[in-house]
Amino acid sequence: MTSQLWLRKHFLHLLAISLLAAPMLVLHDAAAAEALSSKDQGYLKDITRLEILQTEASEMAVLKSGNEQVRDFAREMIKTQSQLGEAIRQLANQKRADLPKEPSLWQKAKFRSLSSKEGNEFDLGYAKTIGVKSQENIVKLLGKIAERTEDPDIKTFALQHLSSATNSLETGKALLAVIKATESD
Repeated sequence: MTSQLWLRKHFLHLLAISLLAAPMLVLHDAAAAEALSSKDQGYLKDITRLEILQTEASEMAVLKSGNEQVRDFAREMIKTQSQLGEAIRQLANQKRADLPKEPSLWQKAKFRSLSSKEGNEFDLGYAKTIGVKSQENIVKLLGKIAERTEDPDIKTFALQHLSSATNSLETGKALLAVIKATESD
């Protein structure tokens, strides 16, 4: 009989503790979502916009370019940017941050300008705009994020993707050099 009484007493204590702790866990999760600074949210939004621009422009290059090297580079960019985009979305979900669904207005204008070009002019524009300039922006942004972010998970994300972005930039520069060389022939 005493053991039943002892069990009932402790059961009620455990129940009371769990009922008190549940709201604290919810508050902790809400505080974690609020803990992401506006600067860090801005970094995630900026990198997302660049990723979307590069993916969309590379998908267009696969369809529009007659140059096999450009199409190969574009396919690799799609693969790389898809991995980057997935990592950004997972991190944003974890941090409860909202991400943009499209590039900035300025990036859209660059995309429209590129889409209006044909043939070698398109290939050259794609290599300059997406292969080099946009990729330079990603490398610079990832470096900036790694140095300045307040969130350790975002820092880890930036450092993990920096070498891949740098490799893509070097490949983009090589592609641009090849296109320029064949253009002058």
